[in-house]
Formats: sequence, C-alpha cells, structure tokens
Amino acid sequence: MSDVTFGKSQRTSKVWIALKRFDKNDDRVVALRDVSFPLPAEPTTVRQIITSAFGLDASDIIFKIRNHHGRLIPLNSSIPANSKHIPYVLEVAKIFQHVYPKPRTIPMTMISKRMNTRLQTIDRRKHNLSTHIQRLEDLLPHIKLRRNEKLSQEIECLNQKLRFLHKRMQVADSHSWKGVLTRAPLW
Repeated sequence: MSDVTFGKSQRTSKVWIALKRFDKNDDRVVALRDVSFPLPAEPTTVRQIITSAFGLDASDIIFKIRNHHGRLIPLNSSIPANSKHIPYVLEVAKIFQHVYPKPRTIPMTMISKRMNTRLQTIDRRKHNLSTHIQRLEDLLPHIKLRRNEKLSQEIECLNQKLRFLHKRMQVADSHSWKGVLTRAPLW
C-alpha cells in the first residue's frame, strides 16, 4: 500500500506506477515502480522525478498517466495514493504519435467556391458597415442639435412645474391657524 510520510521539513507521497512504452511500439507493461515525490511540488518537478525513476529521456516524449479505470489524470503532486496491485499506468509516447492526418475529402473546387462566396459576404458586410458609419457621421451634428433641443424643452417643463409648486407653497404658507374650529369635526 502506498503511504504518505511526514518528515521534519517536507511531506512526501509514494504512488505505484506501471510503465508502457508506446514510443517503442510496445503496449505491454515494461516496469512497475513506486515513486515518491514531495506533496507541494510543481508538475515539472513531478515529471523530472518520474523521468529519473524510470530512466527516461524526456526530450521528445509525452507522458500520459491513467488511473485503474483507464481515464487520464493530471500529472501533478496531488495524485491520490494507490497500491501495488492497482497502479497508475504511465504511457510514454512520441509527440504526435497517435495523430493520423486524414486525406482531403472535399475537392479544391468546392473549397474555392465556398471561399469566394464567403469573401463576397464579408465584402458586402464591410460595404454595409461603411455606409452605415458614413450616414451616422453625417447625422452627428443633427443628433447633437436634437438632443440639446430636447434637453431645453425638458428643463423648461420642469421650471414650469417648479413655479406652480412654488405658488402653491406660498398659498399654503399664507393661511394661519386661529385656534378654534369653526365646525365640529365629524369623528
């Protein structure tokens, strides 16, 4: 079983890793080792520790680490602990080893026709936008004048309302209380 040891200055984690060398066209497990690394380690440090544990040349290879379900897991220091009977599988592959380009399925005439129609559409949009911008630039002085006129109308309307309210307040202030009700209240 893997374990986590607590040292005086640093915690380390030990995981079991099985190695598959796809870069050598070998899909069977080549080696099984326990690898220890410090827990707060950078992914590059973990990669260097794994490289030195298995004696790999990491210049032109890619590491893929999978759990026991076959799913990819991130190669960092927070890899959960495992056992020797259920190790992680480290797949070593060349760069772009599993990438196979497909032959061209669309003829060049179709591509050129599509490109021409796409270019024409872009050109039409560019023309429409330029005419729209030109119209807006032509209307800009008129828009400013309309805005100023509307603002002055709204200010004048507010001034009229303020004058009316001011008159009402003066009328309300002019009345005074005589201290006697002329009629009895109805309550």
